[in-house]
Amino acid sequence: MNPLRLAQLEMFCAVVETGTVVAASRKLNCVASNVTARLRELEQLLGRELFTREKNRLFLTPEGRLFHQQAKTVVEEARHLTDLFSEGVPRGILTVGALDVALKEYLPSRVPQFLAAAPGVEIRILIRPTDTLERMLVDGEIDLALTDGPIEHPMMGSAFAFRERLALILSEGQQTLQSGQTVFLFNTDCLYRRYFEAWLEQKGFGGGLIHTVESYDVIMACVEAGLGISCIPQSVLSTLGAVRKTGIAVQYPTDLQGSDIYSVWREPRVSVLARLFMDSLGSGSEDS
Repeated sequence: MNPLRLAQLEMFCAVVETGTVVAASRKLNCVASNVTARLRELEQLLGRELFTREKNRLFLTPEGRLFHQQAKTVVEEARHLTDLFSEGVPRGILTVGALDVALKEYLPSRVPQFLAAAPGVEIRILIRPTDTLERMLVDGEIDLALTDGPIEHPMMGSAFAFRERLALILSEGQQTLQSGQTVFLFNTDCLYRRYFEAWLEQKGFGGGLIHTVESYDVIMACVEAGLGISCIPQSVLSTLGAVRKTGIAVQYPTDLQGSDIYSVWREPRVSVLARLFMDSLGSGSEDS
């Protein structure tokens, strides 16, 4: 079966609304024979007579009334779609994937500004690890990512967003690291965990038991109890309450690798809404 065409529905509804083929053709700015031909095609396609014809007059059949009831909704929705972007204001659904550190201080201070400037945009913000964000960008599942950079990938462009430092967390009474010390860290897909494990090995303090705990509050409680050490991004640490910071010591070793966070998009170019979002973040405009 051939699919229905919007032009057929528009002409059918115009005839019903104006009362005649001639009036419908004037409304649609086309010749009357074109309207007549489209009505015949529509009836053949449906296998039903939509009108009874008496001389130059058309009267809806019961089938025609039912069809008009449904068709006018489709035509009205189509008209609405053509006007969707005509107001000159940003509209769309923007999906952003981000590392958890970006949602601690960086995005909370900037997303409200973006939404106030673009009230017609629906935003979806997802927390994912670095590797997942890159895969989602390549697959077109997200429009923009806030992740470790710079990104060196033929299908991606990037712009610097902010710098993340890593803090070494010890119990308050501990001044130096110990070989084989117990460690509390986030999951294995966390890039900062890999940085910290490598740093411990370079310092000769590796080999200890590593607990995987996806809760900074629980990690801090374990460190405070003297059960081990941890590594926490500065942005996360700054959002923890004062009670959570009692009983711990915080150090920022200069050789503990932190990370620059970049806004990353899929090439060949960033979308208009993603660019608007980046502008509200204050991200740079040059590719990495």
